[in-house]
Amino acid sequence: MAEQPQANALASVFPTPPPFWKSFTPENTSRIEKLRAAQAGPDYTPIDPATALPIRLLGLPTELRVFQPPEPPSDGIYRCFGDTYKVRVLSNCIGMKGRPILEN
Repeated sequence: MAEQPQANALASVFPTPPPFWKSFTPENTSRIEKLRAAQAGPDYTPIDPATALPIRLLGLPTELRVFQPPEPPSDGIYRCFGDTYKVRVLSNCIGMKGRPILEN
């Protein structure tokens, strides 16, 4: 006799989000900004995380650790899905001045 298919084998077209998405609340966002401002001092101005790395904070509570991006690779090389990639800094492209990009 053939096995019966599960009723909800495919409930969504997209996979479920990772569990840390619940940490991105307005309260946690303001908490991390206050901590960064306290670390930087009185001349702190918020930055755009897409253009620069934020201030690294040590000893963060668990729910705030996801707001801290990983350190860039020290040797300029990283691996993703078994392939090796290089981090290259563009210095002469309009709008990309000094921003690292990833290439194969």
